[in-house]
Amino acid sequence: MLTADTRLWSSGKSRRRMDHAGEPGPRVVQLAGADPAQLAEAARRNVALGADIIDINMGCPAKKVYNRACGSALLADEALVGRILDAVVAAAGVPVTVKIRTGVDPTRR
Repeated sequence: MLTADTRLWSSGKSRRRMDHAGEPGPRVVQLAGADPAQLAEAARRNVALGADIIDINMGCPAKKVYNRACGSALLADEALVGRILDAVVAAAGVPVTVKIRTGVDPTRR
């Protein structure tokens, strides 16, 4: 999983996650975020780096993801999910998948 916020990509961990040299295909990059434009740009950049598939994380219940209105929290806003999917599919040029769980439950993150 990689944040869609490209300003945070300078860490060694993020750079390793974007380096697909020697990896067998298909190479899948999972993005986490809530901003359609950021997710679209992150998808574009990762495809340029060799990603064959972009996966959008809409299922992570971890507090550090959920509390930023990302991951499974996105399922509470269907309109935002639609905007994200439209933006990423238009930008990626490769298959786009979505990781989800059964639904959002604010009492169980």
